[in-house]
Amino acid sequence: MAKRQTIWLSTMMVLSLMLIGFYTVNNNVEPVNTDPAQTASQQDKGGEQPVVAEGSDFFIKMHLDAQEKFSARVEELNNMIASGKDANEVEKAKKELETMNNLDEKIESTIDLITAEGYPDAFIEAKDNNKFHVTVQAQDLDKMKAVKIIGIVAKEMGVSSSKVIVEKHN
Repeated sequence: MAKRQTIWLSTMMVLSLMLIGFYTVNNNVEPVNTDPAQTASQQDKGGEQPVVAEGSDFFIKMHLDAQEKFSARVEELNNMIASGKDANEVEKAKKELETMNNLDEKIESTIDLITAEGYPDAFIEAKDNNKFHVTVQAQDLDKMKAVKIIGIVAKEMGVSSSKVIVEKHN
């Protein structure tokens, strides 16, 4: 019981630190002025307009939700392994845990490759039957860019390109 509480407490501490960091960084951002007359007058004066990445909140929430689900499943599998009641169940849990960790590493490296292509952020969700739903932060996403992202994901995940769906979120 104490081990479970320690894992839970550690997870909550990490999440709270991430939220504190997020709100600390975002408190220094000024909102974008959408008034065309005022924007034109600022440009005439040489003033720079701060830019707020609205999509970043969406991606932060998606990453946090996925991490929370992943952590909960890992904790559940670790509890099954620690109980050691049924040898078959323990082996299945170990295999699933290894598969989950491998998939998580692949997803992280694939996100890094996508962001290296010039996208501010990306999120990859693994669906059933080895299908992957990719969301990239972009104003526009033409067919050539989408095909390139599909190629990256298909290669890294070891699936056919027909199992990859790409969409944009700005």
